Formats: sequence, C-alpha cells, structure tokens
Amino acid sequence: MKPIFFYAPSLKRYETDYLSSEEGWKPISVTGTSCAFSCKHCETRVLEGMEDGSTREKFEKILESVSKAGHKGVILSGGSSPRGDVPVWKYSDVLKKYPNVTVIAHTGVVKSREIAKRFRDSGVKIALLDMVGDQETINEVLGQPFTIDDYLNSFKYLKEVGIKIAPHVIVGLSKRGVEGDLHALELLQEVNPDAVIVVGLMPLVGTPYRGVKEPSPEELGKVLMRARELFSSPVMLGCARPRGKAYLDVEKMAVDQGIDGMAFPSQETIEYAMGRREVVLSHACCGNVIHDFLLRVSL
Repeated sequence: MKPIFFYAPSLKRYETDYLSSEEGWKPISVTGTSCAFSCKHCETRVLEGMEDGSTREKFEKILESVSKAGHKGVILSGGSSPRGDVPVWKYSDVLKKYPNVTVIAHTGVVKSREIAKRFRDSGVKIALLDMVGDQETINEVLGQPFTIDDYLNSFKYLKEVGIKIAPHVIVGLSKRGVEGDLHALELLQEVNPDAVIVVGLMPLVGTPYRGVKEPSPEELGKVLMRARELFSSPVMLGCARPRGKAYLDVEKMAVDQGIDGMAFPSQETIEYAMGRREVVLSHACCGNVIHDFLLRVSL
C-alpha cells in the first residue's frame, strides 16, 4: 500500500514518541484578530491562537525567526476582507526575501483572477479554503454575502494562475447535516482539487456554536470515505477535528482504507500504521501532502 503521511504543524501543542509540533510550521495571521465577518463557529477565536503578523514589523520578525530556525514553511492565514479574501499579498516584498520558505495560505474567497495573481506573485504555493455546499450555511452560519459559485470560482481562479488547491470540508458545519457536507464534496469534482482535506466541526467556547453537537465518528468517517471514492488526488484527515477514544476508529480506518495522511495522529494510530504502511513524519501543514505525494510518486 502507498505511504501514509503524518503531520504536526505548530497549530497546537502536540507530542508523541514519534512526532511533536515543537518544530512545526508556524501559523501566522496577517490581520491579527481582525475579520470582516463573524462566522458563528469561529468569531475570530481561531485567529487568537496564531502568530500575530498584523504589521510589517511583526510579520518580518516572524519570517526572520522561521528562516533562522531552518523551518521549511509557514501557514499564512487571517481574517477576511469585506471582499472575502485574506490579504497576504500585502507582505509580498517580505516573502520574496525568503524564497526557501514554502508558503501555504488560507486565501478566503477569491473574487477574480487578478486577486488570484496577487496570491501567486506573493509566493503562495498551496491555497486552502473551506468548501461550503449550501447557500443557507453561507448566509446563516458564515454570515457572508457570497454564493456557492463564488467558492467554486475561487478554486478555479487559483488553479488558473498556477496555485495548487487543497479544499477543506468541515463535517458538521452544514445546516443540512452530513448530506450537506457530502454535497460539498460532490461539488468539488468540478474543480479537480490537488488534495482534499476533511475536518470536523469543533464547537468553541465563546462562540454561538459553543453548544452545537460535534460530528459523530460515523459522520466523520462517512465523509472521509466518500472523499476517497470521489478523488484520486490525496485525501487527508485534517488538523481541526474532534478527539477522544471514540474517534480512534476513524484514524485507524483511514490507515486501512488508503487515506493519504492526517494531521496530529494519536500515538496509537502511528504505531498501528507502522505495521501496515510506510510512515512518513513531517512538521509541515498537512496541505503540503500535495508536494510530498508528488515527490514520492516521482521517486
């Protein structure tokens, strides 16, 4: 069976006997905790856990630290502008000083080819963006004025300018339940993604979604397996997902069913995989599986 890739970026504290996040790629918010929208499942809480790169001085200091430490990449993110995109290109000149640092970015909604070019010209190699498959969720949960086509077109624009795309599907986010999440996967066939990352809703304290039920292991596994059926490109179990013993079976199923990798696997899952597949350990963002997978195939 093909190798399985395990990732541990510096998105949270994580440590096993085999892999830790101490040397992981840093997540940097180019807007600090500022965002034009107030999504019910986030309300900028996710941004609070990232490095604050909201000023040129702060951003350059972080990049210099990353480079000196020998880290191979960064995860750029931030809040959206009213137009929908995350303006990482405002630091294009800074990023060009560090050509050996791979840039993966959460782009937000990309409304034109010109904006996609700004991402490309700033050095973004892989773009991350959640795919939402129903208008009700976009309007009522995300509080955005965009459409499903706006999301699909974002991926198209990014691919047209040469950026690899790794759409995320958040199981448990859709107002239509798991069928809405599955529909988001179906829609992604139109854009031929370079990787598909399945994650799970994690209700956050201090948000309107704090009391919402997280997806069950069965629901998470169902969407993950459907992604495997639909796409020949790498399919990943991403970093944001519910944890606990009940979800260990999902991780082991991922190993057995040919899922290409996951972020922050349990130690038990790493050891389970070692007896069944070649295991590759990495400190990168799991979206980097696009490059890792292509490299292994070429070898």
